[in-house]
Amino acid sequence: MRPRPPWLGTEGVAPVQYLLVHVVDGELAAAKPWDEAAKASLASWVDQTISRGANLHGSRLGPESDATTVKVRRGELVVTDGPFAETKEQVAGYDLLECSDLEEAVEWASRHPTAQIGAIEVRQLYNDQPSAGLPEPAPGKRRYMMLVCTDPSVDPDELEPVAPVEPWVEEMDGRGTRRFGSQLAEPALARSVRVRDGHALVTDGPFAETKEQVAGFDILDCADLDEAIEVAQKHPMARHGILEVRPFWPFQED
Repeated sequence: MRPRPPWLGTEGVAPVQYLLVHVVDGELAAAKPWDEAAKASLASWVDQTISRGANLHGSRLGPESDATTVKVRRGELVVTDGPFAETKEQVAGYDLLECSDLEEAVEWASRHPTAQIGAIEVRQLYNDQPSAGLPEPAPGKRRYMMLVCTDPSVDPDELEPVAPVEPWVEEMDGRGTRRFGSQLAEPALARSVRVRDGHALVTDGPFAETKEQVAGFDILDCADLDEAIEVAQKHPMARHGILEVRPFWPFQED
């Protein structure tokens, strides 16, 4: 058996959970076709992370044209087509890893094909969640990623204090709608990983310098987009931030 590489961490260290947010630059993606070699590279990465016990779950997401943003302002629901921020790189998928430390999570990110055509934002979960995969959606349900994002443009003088999220979590868990989720460590603690010309470039902070930043996420099982919007509308951050709802990619279309 080969010795465990140093970048894979130390045996016996309590694992920490990290969200890998995959973002794609459309121009780079167009110049690097998704060919058989790219598919093999992704399959190898998935196999390695699973065999090491690092990968809990993950998925490609629908295109940015499938994104819907939800917010509540002055008591009115505002629903908009498109992602939470207009940036060159757009969220395309995620993986949830358990690693010994941030260095290991960054190393895994640098080996993922997305890092060559965009970036991977590595964010530690604020509170670790159960170390388990996700069950399949129930019949008639579709899976969505809900990104909970800040909106600094909101006038704080017009806002009430943020309501606790626990009642929303209890309701959605009880309905069988929320399958996983967590607040994330602050964006300043993020690492963004890009690979250019074979070299890994790691920068501090999120993948894009925008006023809106991802603060947390939830995985939802809903009958349709209307239910996903209803669930997002009830989240306390709908009155203070922006919630982006994005369907998982239909696996049969891969």
